[in-house]
Amino acid sequence: MTPSDIRIRRAAPVDAPRMVEIMESNHHFYHPVVDGCESLARQMSMPHNVLLVAEIDGKVQGFVTGTWDGARAFLFKMSVDPTLQRQGIGTMLVKESARIFKGMGAVTVGLSAADGTGGEQNNAVGFWAKLGFELIPARLMIHFDMDELTEAKK
Repeated sequence: MTPSDIRIRRAAPVDAPRMVEIMESNHHFYHPVVDGCESLARQMSMPHNVLLVAEIDGKVQGFVTGTWDGARAFLFKMSVDPTLQRQGIGTMLVKESARIFKGMGAVTVGLSAADGTGGEQNNAVGFWAKLGFELIPARLMIHFDMDELTEAKK
């Protein structure tokens, strides 16, 4: 396989089931409300979001998702079919998303990388470091219950 065999394009709702399949095969699928087909389709409809897929012979084999907040870009997820990893697909997806975000006005791009310390299956820090990403002293935090968070205190 050569880079010319890989087509990077914007994701479409029809791609969502394959994107979910790739996430599941990499242990990247956490919750259907966040990672499911309906969520992916909603993300695709948002003007500041970038969701790209990598196609080989007409089949989606990887994807990246991210957003731009008006100043900086943030990549949420990048996942490649396990049988095709370490062949440059992820790098192509990240570089194309960065090109698009730069065109939107982003001056930086950040992400949360699995490092194996939180029970993740993979340690992705080395992949991101090879692309020039630097570790910063921060830890991503998330609240999983918006109802609880938004309840009025009595």
